Amino acid sequence: MSDLNQTVITMDDLNLSCQVNSTLAEIEICKVRRSDQMAVTLLPAILVLCVIMVVGTVGNCLVFYVYYFKFTPSSARSAILALACYDLLTCALSIPGEILDMRYSYNFDSEEMCRGIRLVTTVILVASGLLLVMVAVDRYQRICHPLGDHLTASDIWKRTFILFVLAMIIAVPTPIIYGLADIPISEGIHGTECSTNQDYKNHPLRKAYIIILGLVFLVAFAIMIVIYILIGRQVLRQKAFRNNVQQRRGSIVSAGANCRHTLYSGSNEDNEPQSLDGMKDSSLLHDKEQDLKDINSLSAQNNSVAAKKVLRKPSVLRHLRKISSNRDNRLRKTTMMLFFITLVFVISFLPHIILKGVQALNKNFVQNLSTVGVIFYNIFVRSCFFNTAVNFFVYGTCSPKFRNECRALISKLAFWIKRRRASVEVDDIQ
Repeated sequence: MSDLNQTVITMDDLNLSCQVNSTLAEIEICKVRRSDQMAVTLLPAILVLCVIMVVGTVGNCLVFYVYYFKFTPSSARSAILALACYDLLTCALSIPGEILDMRYSYNFDSEEMCRGIRLVTTVILVASGLLLVMVAVDRYQRICHPLGDHLTASDIWKRTFILFVLAMIIAVPTPIIYGLADIPISEGIHGTECSTNQDYKNHPLRKAYIIILGLVFLVAFAIMIVIYILIGRQVLRQKAFRNNVQQRRGSIVSAGANCRHTLYSGSNEDNEPQSLDGMKDSSLLHDKEQDLKDINSLSAQNNSVAAKKVLRKPSVLRHLRKISSNRDNRLRKTTMMLFFITLVFVISFLPHIILKGVQALNKNFVQNLSTVGVIFYNIFVRSCFFNTAVNFFVYGTCSPKFRNECRALISKLAFWIKRRRASVEVDDIQ
């Protein structure tokens, strides 16, 4: 938000004279008035962040509760729980910090808070991105190498911790580069904002750090794109293979029916076997029928047991095929859901990256914006927080079980509130 405030509000708007020879008290009043006016201007952006914070907090609390208590342990469940924790930290720490930044645009006086906000935000965003890369690799192993070794739920938690430590290492320069910076109010008078530290405005460390963060994002983005392309290609191959198998199975069944038709084609209209000369020998038939009756009576019990075993085998195979098919469907649906989560994360980052890139190429980009432009700039420069509110809806759309569990939980809460109100009304009557 560096240097954007001076383009929106002038001292004439404030009807307040703030000169070099003003007292310290008057200068402080200038800062407060300018911050108040800027807060009114940026109120739409503040409200957008408030909505994201509330929706993200409620949604991710539901995600954490449902997946922790209602889903069995798995690698996907562990990754979703870790991502929900990151989103809750974003809603609890990062977004309130950004709201404070917009509220006190000219008199942000706590350097420790400013550095803490920037550090927490950087760690969470980098850790979330690395987690999604790990999820993509895990999905690739399960789809493209189903017989290999796969990550367990505990493996995901261990690697999540390692990636969090790595994110903290990457974010080490953040509290050094960011801090309080001077922002002009009038000639010779400056306010303070939470931005790039005054000593690092044009420092090589700041430029190198921005390049490193950009490369980390681009490499992670490229890895995820390649992995999900490979997963999609493998899914299409598996689908084509299953269709081919079903077609062959249909051909085999059709051939079997034709064979049975051929076997019975040698009998007459009464289904009686014909002799080679076309004549029926009644005594011979009677002897054969008696022999068959004797054989059937002697082996009826054994034949019944064997028949049960034979009939049971196809049902077992069908059951196993059904289990395998259901497992594959769940795997594909979970992979698709995690792909959408990754896609939302990447898309939410794009406006932030684009605006920062334009700002780096055009130093006067923010200063030349109109009031409406400043509002939209402050919304979309913080677009990296959008995914915290959207993830809940992705889970609800892609997972019927999650959707049903949320409905059941909300119904229980509504019933409890209704019963609580009824109890209070009874107490009031008494």
